Amino acid sequence: MAYFAEHHRIVESGALHLILESPHPLLLSRRIIESSSSSGGVVTAEVVRHFTRPTIGESRSAAPRNLEIPPTAASYALIAEGFTPVSGAAPMEAFERLFQSRFEALSRLLRGRPDLPNLRPIAELRRSEGVGSAIAMVRDVRQTAEKHHVIVRIEDASGTLEALVPRDSPVIRTTFLPDEVVGVRLMMPRERDRLARVDAVTRPDVPNVRQHTTSSRPCRVLFLSDLHIGSRSFLDGPWNALARFLAGGDARPELAREIEHVVIAGDLVDGIGIYPNQERDLAIHDVVEQYRELGRRLRELPGRLNIIVVPGNHDAVCPAEPQPALPEEIRSELPENVRSIANPSTFALEGVVIEAYHGRSFDDLIPALPGASYARPTEVMKRMLQMRHLAPIYGGRTPIAPLPRDGLVIDPAPEILVTGHAHTFGADRYKGVLLLNASTWQSETDYQRMRNISPVPAQAAVVDLRDLSLTRLDFSQGDLGEIGAPT
Repeated sequence: MAYFAEHHRIVESGALHLILESPHPLLLSRRIIESSSSSGGVVTAEVVRHFTRPTIGESRSAAPRNLEIPPTAASYALIAEGFTPVSGAAPMEAFERLFQSRFEALSRLLRGRPDLPNLRPIAELRRSEGVGSAIAMVRDVRQTAEKHHVIVRIEDASGTLEALVPRDSPVIRTTFLPDEVVGVRLMMPRERDRLARVDAVTRPDVPNVRQHTTSSRPCRVLFLSDLHIGSRSFLDGPWNALARFLAGGDARPELAREIEHVVIAGDLVDGIGIYPNQERDLAIHDVVEQYRELGRRLRELPGRLNIIVVPGNHDAVCPAEPQPALPEEIRSELPENVRSIANPSTFALEGVVIEAYHGRSFDDLIPALPGASYARPTEVMKRMLQMRHLAPIYGGRTPIAPLPRDGLVIDPAPEILVTGHAHTFGADRYKGVLLLNASTWQSETDYQRMRNISPVPAQAAVVDLRDLSLTRLDFSQGDLGEIGAPT
């Protein structure tokens, strides 16, 4: 009900019962919201029946039926993969569909906001009305040379508008990013030679107050990232210590026993030709052999674990985001308890919604946001949640794939957002969402030193799904060192 309320929909009682009888209620709800045929304000039982045909919840990355999956995997449900098959449209048409998809998805989250009065398409804003609002995509931003006002150009399907942000306005502290979708409240001038003034900015954001799902039984998740198997800098000793801990042969065996799932947020291997002169840093120079070594390393972990992996920019998949799951010939090198899903993907463990994204867009967002740095990734992740988008900027260092649906939109809002890429450990909370940047298992390389990235390696985050409390484990000294108090 909270999910539908966020999208400004009312659910009839009969419709709600049908949704809750579905194997994947949130997945079904998401499909109903995204359907253009259900654009009205009330979700009826008839609408739900239209969507409760076979294939609800099926995924191309789901395990084959004859595959032995540990009992712990029963609490896993895939809600959405970011990657969708390419439509076959011409590139310009495909990108047009992509941005239309983004605009429509984020507009649904902004419509009905009380701080967007007199909401209209840009072409229908009237100077005579004084105050008007629009939902629009940011096209570009510039600063005037003399008085240092900011002029932001926004657009929607109906047209384009240039609006002024005076330098003495509180809105001047807002950093507009290209291609993000925002709601703007405008003061419309009567004079035709004057620009509309931006009076306030509203982002899709996550709700200030919402109900969170937690597990009713003891169950924990271990979050890792950036293994970089095949690199000379892979931390063999700390990894062995992690394997010993999970097997219960180290300190805190009771904690290890409650860990049922492992989520690895990308860069499973070091790859080939990812950056200049990478071959100097490689211990394994064949990418298939790197994945075979990854399979061997994952088999060192207890077979009872349900391991979920997403690719990153070092992995052997298309580098444009969203990235597909690992191909079958690579998945065959991995243990049977490993699930490979797209980057990003949204899934639930014991009903707790998790958004897993490798985080390559840090390379664009950190230079664009004042004060942002790789050392503080969770500050950038807060902005992702405010925009409800993981990588809005087109044309930067993060290649965007021209897919028919923008799989980088954050919907539904998760309980946990996990990223990697920054090679550090970060944990914070934002409006009830637990933010994790899940460290790395690679020590510093010359290339990282050149890019001013100082890794904080061999840290593991363990989250208790009963209350979303976090325990930080430090394996950097080749053994289980400091155990942070649950937070």
